[in-house]
Amino acid sequence: MSISGTDAYDSHDHLPPLVERALAAARAHGFPYSCRPEQGRLLHALAGGARGLMGETGTGFGVGLAWLASGAGDGVRLISVERDPERARVAAEVFADRPEVEVLTGDWQRIGEQGPYDLLVLDGGGQGKGDGPAADVERLLTPGGTVVVDDFTPATTWPPLYEGRLDAPRRFWLDHPALRSTELRLAPDLSAVVGVRRLSAAQRLGRVELGQIVRGTVTDTPHFGVFVDLGDGVQGYVSPAEISRRRFEAVTDVVRVGQQVTAEVLDIDLDRQQVRLSLMALEPDPWLPFARDTLGRTMPGRVTKVVPFGVFVRVADGVEGLVHRDVLVGEPGEGDEVTVEVTGVNLRRRRISLALV
Repeated sequence: MSISGTDAYDSHDHLPPLVERALAAARAHGFPYSCRPEQGRLLHALAGGARGLMGETGTGFGVGLAWLASGAGDGVRLISVERDPERARVAAEVFADRPEVEVLTGDWQRIGEQGPYDLLVLDGGGQGKGDGPAADVERLLTPGGTVVVDDFTPATTWPPLYEGRLDAPRRFWLDHPALRSTELRLAPDLSAVVGVRRLSAAQRLGRVELGQIVRGTVTDTPHFGVFVDLGDGVQGYVSPAEISRRRFEAVTDVVRVGQQVTAEVLDIDLDRQQVRLSLMALEPDPWLPFARDTLGRTMPGRVTKVVPFGVFVRVADGVEGLVHRDVLVGEPGEGDEVTVEVTGVNLRRRRISLALV
C-alpha cells in the first residue's frame, strides 16, 4: 500500500475502466493507500506475460488488482487476499462481473492455498518488512515466474540503507538465491524489486531438444574441446571431433573465446548438466561433391602427413586421402606438391584411396 496512493490519481486521465471503478470505491470509503499509478503501469505490463495464474497480497479496494486484470490475457485467473473483511467485500463487488478474479478474506498466507503463480505481487504481506515471514517464492512461483515487492524508497548506496540502517528486506529480495532480481525506480520517491524465479538444471535442460539448432557464446577453448554458454545457465560442450570438418592443430585455430557460434544438439547429459553440441554438423560437407565427381580422376594435392603405412594428401578443402605404401612411388615429404589418382572412395567411412601418378 502506498501513502497518498489514491490521491496520486487526481492528475491522471485515461485510466483503464476497471481501475477507474476500483479507484472510485477507494475514494468513496476514504481509503488513501491505493497502488500508485507508476506501480499500476508496471503491474499492467507484467500481467501481459502471465499464462495461467496471478496472485496478490493486500487487495485494499482493488486498484492494483484492477491494473493486473486490465493487463491480463484471456484465460488468466487472479487471486487476491485482503485481511480486512469490509475491504474484501467491497473489492469483490468491484470485480463482480469478472469471474476470473477472486478476492479472499484473511491473512496474506492464504495466497498459498492456490498456486503456483506466474506473477505474484506482494503488497500486503509476505514482503518480510516486519509484517511476518517473507513469502516462500520457490513454492509460490512457477519456474520462470515473477515476484513484485512494492513500496521501496529508491536506494542510492550498496548495500542499500533505509533510515540510516541496512535495508534487510530489500537485500533479502535482491540477493535471494532462487531469484534473478533487480530494483526498478518508478518515480523519484518510489521503487519496486522485481525477481524472476530461476530454473533448476533439469528444467533448463528440459528446454533443449535433440537435433535442435542453438546459438551461444564460446567461454573456453581447452585442448579437449569447446565450451559454449547457451544462456539461462545451460552449458554446451563440443568435442574435438565435432568442431570442424577441416583439419586443425589447435582448437583456437577454429574458434575463440567470446565468439558467437551456432551448433546442433547431439545429446543432453543430465548427470553432467551439459549439452553435447556439433559445430561441424552445420558446415557444408565437402565429401559429397568430391565423392560424386572425382572417382578415377587425376588431380594435384599436397602431402599433409607422412606415416609408416603411407602418406596423407589433401586433395580438396577439408578432404584428405591416403596413398598406401604399397603403391607409393618415391619418398614425398610433408608439404610436397604431388599428383594423384583417386582410386577409391568410401563415403560412410570417410576414406579415400589414392595413387601417385
